[in-house]
Amino acid sequence: MEVYAFNKSLQERLVELTEILSSRGEIVPASQIKAEWSYHIELVIEPVGWQALWRIPRLVCEDFHIHYPTIVVVQVEQVDFSDLSALVKITAVQDDIQLLDKYDVPLIELYPTHMQENNALDMVGTATCIDQLRFFYKYLWMPWDVDDDDNVDWVSVHLETRIRLFFDMKRNVITNETSDVIRSLIREGKEIEEKISRLEDTISEEEQENDIDGGTACQLMKLHFRLQQIKREMEVLENPAMREILVNQTSSSKNDKIERTENNEKHKEGYFVWLGGTLEEMKEAINKVQTSLPTELFFKISGSLSETLYTCDVGDIIVVGKGTHTIKAAGRLEDGGTIKGFDSSEHTILNKKDIETAPSLLDFSGNEVLLENITIDVGDLRAAVVVRAGTTKIVNCKICALNKGMVKLGIVVLPNAKLIIENTLFDSLVTGLVIYSNGEAFVNNCIFTNCTEGIQIYDNAKLIAKHCSLTQLKEYAIRLETQKYLDDTKRKCGGFELLENVSEISLYDCKSEGNGKGDVILKPATFVLKKQYEPMNNVLVGKTKHIISSQTLNQRTKNMVETTCAKQLTDRQTQFGNARILDLSECIFVFKGSQSDYEEPSSDEEYLMTQHAGTSVPKHLNISTVRFGFPIR
Repeated sequence: MEVYAFNKSLQERLVELTEILSSRGEIVPASQIKAEWSYHIELVIEPVGWQALWRIPRLVCEDFHIHYPTIVVVQVEQVDFSDLSALVKITAVQDDIQLLDKYDVPLIELYPTHMQENNALDMVGTATCIDQLRFFYKYLWMPWDVDDDDNVDWVSVHLETRIRLFFDMKRNVITNETSDVIRSLIREGKEIEEKISRLEDTISEEEQENDIDGGTACQLMKLHFRLQQIKREMEVLENPAMREILVNQTSSSKNDKIERTENNEKHKEGYFVWLGGTLEEMKEAINKVQTSLPTELFFKISGSLSETLYTCDVGDIIVVGKGTHTIKAAGRLEDGGTIKGFDSSEHTILNKKDIETAPSLLDFSGNEVLLENITIDVGDLRAAVVVRAGTTKIVNCKICALNKGMVKLGIVVLPNAKLIIENTLFDSLVTGLVIYSNGEAFVNNCIFTNCTEGIQIYDNAKLIAKHCSLTQLKEYAIRLETQKYLDDTKRKCGGFELLENVSEISLYDCKSEGNGKGDVILKPATFVLKKQYEPMNNVLVGKTKHIISSQTLNQRTKNMVETTCAKQLTDRQTQFGNARILDLSECIFVFKGSQSDYEEPSSDEEYLMTQHAGTSVPKHLNISTVRFGFPIR
C-alpha cells in the first residue's frame, strides 16, 4: 500500500512553517501554536472520506495486548480540527488481531494512502499538511514549550534554530556524541511528559476520592524538576555557538580516550562492586573473587556499579556482588570489557532507574564484551542488550522482564555483530533473541520460556543453536522473516523440519514443546492486511469512541491489501545504529548512535524507504510515492 513521502530542504521547511504559524504578522506564543495549526488544517485537510495507514502507538498496543509495531488501514470519518485528531474506522488489520471498530487518532499518526476510492479528494494537499504537522510536533515542538511565557514569540525564538538543529544532525554537522546527547534528552523529555500526564490523571482520580497518595505526588514533582533540567540543557544545545564549544570539548575527550586506551594495554584494572555486608561476608566474597581473577590484576573496591561503569576504562573487569544494581548504561564498557557476578545470577540483578529513559539497558559496540552470572531485568525498557558490533559473550545469565509488558526484547543482534551465549535463561519477554541480517548468534544450552516468541531471525542472519529448550511460548519457538525461502506470500508453519533447507540456521538437539501456535513459522517479507474478523465489544481505551460492528466475517475478504517490505539497508544512522528493518513509524526502538529520535520518518530521508514508480506528481512538490513494509508478527 503506497503512501506519500516528502523530501524537503531546510529552507522549504522554514518558509512553509513560518507561513503557517505567523502569516498574520502577530506574536504567536506557545499557548497559541495549536490554534494556529487548527486554523491551517481546517483550510487544507479533507474533512471526511479518505483512507490512511494508522501506526498504532506503543502504549496503545500494550493496552490492547497486541504486538508493536502494528499498522492498520483506516477510513477517516471526521476530522476534529481543534484537537488535531480524526475519528477513524478500522477497515483492515494484520493477522488475526482484534481492535475497536472506531477510534480517535491524532492526525500525526495517520499516513494518507495514494489510492483512494474518491478521486476527487485533494490527497496531495491533505498528505502535505499532515506531513508538516508531523514534522513540527515530532522534531520542533518540545514538551517544556507549554510552560513558555505568553509574551514570548515562539516562532521567532525557536522555529529557525530548531529546524537548523534538525538538519545539522541529519547532515552530520553535529558530532555523533553531541547528537546522542540531544536525542537522549528529547526522548527522555517526551517520555517524562507521558508519565506526568498519566500521574496527573491518577491524582485527579484520587482527589475525587479524597485519598491522594504522597508517593505519587512526590514522583510527579521529581518528573517536573527533571523536565526543567532537560529544558535548560536543550537551550544550551540549541545554540550553535554553544554546540561548537561542545565539539571542541569532544575532540579533547577523544584524545584523552586514546591515551587511556594506550595505557590500558599496559595496565588492565579490576573493580569489585560491593553493596555492603558484614566483614565476614566481605571476606568470603573476596575469597570467591580471588579464585576467578588473575593474581596480578590491580584491584579497586566500589559501592556503585553505575559510577564504576563510567570511571573504568575499556577492557577492565568488573566483579559485581549480590544485590540489585541500578545503572544508566554500559558506560565505558560499551567498547569492551567484563561484567561478572561472583554469586549466582538470581542474586545479582542489573536494572535501570524508573526516571532514566532509554531503549536498552546495555548497548555494546566493542570488540570483546563478557557478561557472566548476572540477571538483566528489562523493566520498562524495550530491550535488555543490544549487540551493535564486535563480539559479545553471555554466560550463565538470566534475561527477563520482571515488569511484564508488550514491548520487551531480550537480546538484539545487529548486522555484522556476533553473539555467543551459553547456559542462559530467557523468561517473560516478547521475543528472547532477535537476529538481523548479517548478524550471527551461537546459542548453547539456553532456555526460552514464558515468552511470546523464542527467536526471531531475518534472511542472511546466522543461527547455530545446540541443546536449547524453547517451551511454553505463547506463539512460536522460531520465527523466520524471509523472502529467500518462500515461493509466494503464504506463510508456513510446522516443526523444525521447515528449517532443514535454511542454510543459515543449524539446530542440534533442540526441543520445542507446549508452544501456543507451533514450533516454527516462516513469514514472507510481504505482509497482508485483511478485514477485521470480530471487533472487541464493550472496551474503551484512551479516547476511544465506542462504535462497534458486531458482524463476524467467516471468510477472508477477497480484497486483500498487500504491501511490499522495504529493503533492509545498512547505515550507521538508523534506529539501531547500523541497520534498519523499516517500519512505518521507524521508531520501534531508538538506540544510541541513531537518528530515529530526531529524524523525519516519512520525510527527508530517502534512504529509509523503497522508492516505487507511481502516479506522477509535479516535481516542485517534492513528493514521492513510497511503499512501506515493516517487521510484523
